[in-house]
Amino acid sequence: MKQLLALVTILLVVGLGGFMYRNALEHPATDTKPVACTEEAKLCPDGTSVARTGVTCSFSACPFPNAEDAGIGIAFVVPDGYVANSNPIGPDETLRAVFDKGSHSIIIRRYLLPEGETGEQVILAHTTLEPSGLAPKALTDFKQVLINGQTFKSIVLERFEGQVHSAYYLVRANDVLKFEVLEKDVDWTNPKLVVEELPEHQALLKMLGTLQTTLSPL
Repeated sequence: MKQLLALVTILLVVGLGGFMYRNALEHPATDTKPVACTEEAKLCPDGTSVARTGVTCSFSACPFPNAEDAGIGIAFVVPDGYVANSNPIGPDETLRAVFDKGSHSIIIRRYLLPEGETGEQVILAHTTLEPSGLAPKALTDFKQVLINGQTFKSIVLERFEGQVHSAYYLVRANDVLKFEVLEKDVDWTNPKLVVEELPEHQALLKMLGTLQTTLSPL
């Protein structure tokens, strides 16, 4: 009798072990658990928003025409008709982005603020008037423009042979951002020409109106 009970016990243990082994093969264990991200949203420059996704719950990238340069802490809406130039001509460590629309261009540059220098000094050091090649004498040659709560210094760099080139400077804690618009095929000799009313200049102003800035890295 005892031998029979022992045999039944062995058979039950073997059967249970086989069942558990088969179940493990068919339903492998995993340590990956669903991640519940917080429901907060990131506001994109164009007014849309994106949520947190993935195992790290990071925010999704804002879709085009939104653009972001996380390296210098800015985001903005690319103007209609402009596309990113992935291979701008010429090496330039200050160059961050170029957007083209036919023969017109919007250019973004960044200048670090050297220790002991002011943003105004950096602006003057990196402004050249064409075709003379001279620099402005003082900041009085610039206009102060308030756009969406941020103060820019603006100047017309060139107005010559059908080309108008303007720049807007934004001083931050440790750098200066320069936003340029280069517009061609302009009736530049027209005495009634108002540069700020040119269509591509207006496109740049609209872009600056969407500009989001955070603390810029060193």
